[in-house]
Amino acid sequence: MLRHKGKRQKPAETRGKFAVGKTISQRPKEVRSRETFGHWELDTVVSGRGKSKGCLATFIERKTRLYTAIPMPDRTALSMEIAFGEAASQYPAGAFQTATADRGKEFACYASLEAAHGLQVYFADPYSS
Repeated sequence: MLRHKGKRQKPAETRGKFAVGKTISQRPKEVRSRETFGHWELDTVVSGRGKSKGCLATFIERKTRLYTAIPMPDRTALSMEIAFGEAASQYPAGAFQTATADRGKEFACYASLEAAHGLQVYFADPYSS
């Protein structure tokens, strides 16, 4: 008799929305071919264990597959901005040319990252790996 037959769907993202910048289709072709250094992929990893729900910001360079993980207290844009600054300070100037991220709320700070670090941030298409 129930319309949903007892099954309820949870909303996928409850942290709000933000205006996404440039899409991955606008990214230069040299990034896809992995020929030059300085093109990074950004993401966050959240632990499901315990009450603290630990979080890491991950930075992967596309050509060399260099992997850096920076701990974050939570998945907010401010925490991501601080973690990006910490990661950028580990490498010489100009090491970050482009960054590709998913559409998570933690990347809402992309405009300030572009201004402060002189890189271009691109966003992946929704619901694609």
